[in-house]
Amino acid sequence: MQMSFFTKISLMYLLRSIARMVSAVILIFLAMAIIGEGLPDPRVFSRGEIISSIMIILIIAGLILGWWRELAGAVLILGGFTGFVASEYVSSGDAGMSWIFKMIPLAGVLFLIYWGLTRKR
Repeated sequence: MQMSFFTKISLMYLLRSIARMVSAVILIFLAMAIIGEGLPDPRVFSRGEIISSIMIILIIAGLILGWWRELAGAVLILGGFTGFVASEYVSSGDAGMSWIFKMIPLAGVLFLIYWGLTRKR
């Protein structure tokens, strides 16, 4: 069954809206964690903690940038997440994380799919 032009447009914008909602929820939870725990003193960080912190900053930048530039946001989110997981695994031998961190690549993948569907060929 062939979808109409307007149905395709509506589904693409629904995908972008879901990606934005997921990124907003992640940003809210990260802000709550930062406010609740406070900012740590970076002078006492180990090398692994410095790398993990830089990756978190990349993820936050990607979640914000993805609202306007989907590809750049997706690259920052997915790259930052990959770097964060690798850094955590090397530092502690465990990459276990809470459910909110498991939502981060979802936002990146949704932004990437939206970009792929809307780019000019």
